[in-house]
Amino acid sequence: MRFATVFGHYFIWHYGRAISDLTRIYRNLIAFTFTFFSVSVLVQSFFAPWRRMGEDYPERSVDPFDYFSTFLVNLIMRLVGIFMRTIVIVLGMVATLLVILSYPVALAIWITLPFLAVIVFFIGFGLLFK
Repeated sequence: MRFATVFGHYFIWHYGRAISDLTRIYRNLIAFTFTFFSVSVLVQSFFAPWRRMGEDYPERSVDPFDYFSTFLVNLIMRLVGIFMRTIVIVLGMVATLLVILSYPVALAIWITLPFLAVIVFFIGFGLLFK
C-alpha cells in the first residue's frame, strides 16, 4: 500500500512541480545565454571602436594629412568593431535560439520518461526468459 502512495506522489511531482521547475530553469538558461554573449550591450555599443582602439586627433597640427590619417585609423577601428560585434551578436542569437528550441525536446523527453522506463523494464524482463 505504501508503494502505491509513493508511486502516486511521484507522478504528481513528475507531471506537476517538476515541469514547472523545468520551465523556470529554461527561462533562466535563456537569460543566461543572452547575457553570456552580452547581446544587449553589444547592440548598444555597435558603432564603438574595437576595444576602444583609436587615435586622438592632433591638437596643434594644421597638416590635413595628420587629420586624415587619424580619421582613417578611427574609421577602420569602428569597422572592425562593427564586424566583430556582428559576429558575436549572431552567435549569441543562434545559441539563444538553440536553447529555446531545445525546450520542447526536453519537455517531451521528460513527459515520456516514466513510460520509457516501464517499457525498458518489460523488455529487459522479457529478455530474461528468451
